[in-house]
Amino acid sequence: MMPLADTHVHLLAGLDDGPRTDDEAMAMCRMLVAEGARSAAATAHLHPEFPENTPEHIIAATARLAEQLREQQIPLTVTPTAEIVLSDDLAERWQTGRILSVGNLNKYLLVEMPHGVFLDYRPAAVALQPFGIRIIVAHAERYEPLLNDPALAVEWIAAGCLMQVTAEAIADPPGYDEAAMKLWAQRGMIHLLGSDGHRIDRRKPELQLGYAKLKKWMGAAAAERVGSIWGTAVLQGLPVQPPAPKPPSTSWFTRLLGA
Repeated sequence: MMPLADTHVHLLAGLDDGPRTDDEAMAMCRMLVAEGARSAAATAHLHPEFPENTPEHIIAATARLAEQLREQQIPLTVTPTAEIVLSDDLAERWQTGRILSVGNLNKYLLVEMPHGVFLDYRPAAVALQPFGIRIIVAHAERYEPLLNDPALAVEWIAAGCLMQVTAEAIADPPGYDEAAMKLWAQRGMIHLLGSDGHRIDRRKPELQLGYAKLKKWMGAAAAERVGSIWGTAVLQGLPVQPPAPKPPSTSWFTRLLGA
């Protein structure tokens, strides 16, 4: 099996609601390696709730984590990443250096929705295009109006967004619409896989069960692109150009009627 890439996992001890100690962070990294991951976006919230989490602080914390991984011979490459809240001034914040791209490579931004609000990602995606920046929609399965509106998801993808889904939500979907996620997978509307791991005792950094479900839904080759190839490219700042989503399928009855 190709090594997996976790494009969203909170591994930086004490920076946000992720691991509380270095030991817990190391345990999470070992867990990721056991899950088949060899690279991961060491993610921290860039949010007023965590005022010390500047881009510089996240980069320094990731460098420290990388050194600990080398010392303990844990074969996991970590990339500094900020989880950013979508806002009307996202492009302005980028221009003024107040946010951190994936890997500090100025290619991708990991962007989540404000809590309790549903916003359109397209204006921000279009505004960032002149800077060569693409938006990754963090844990896209959480946003019910998006998950249940494939036409809207197609429009966000056309605007340049990459859709990231959480492995646990795919593997154990109570609370999520499994049929909608399966439809996304089969139409090629899932681009990246993340564990969104936070701790070793809750929201664990697990990938394998979700990856296995993707293989069942998409086939092995497509699942490898989502779980490994495209994720690895994103973490390295390389271009990712998924094909356009497949058109919605129609039933034999609908085709019979000519609709």
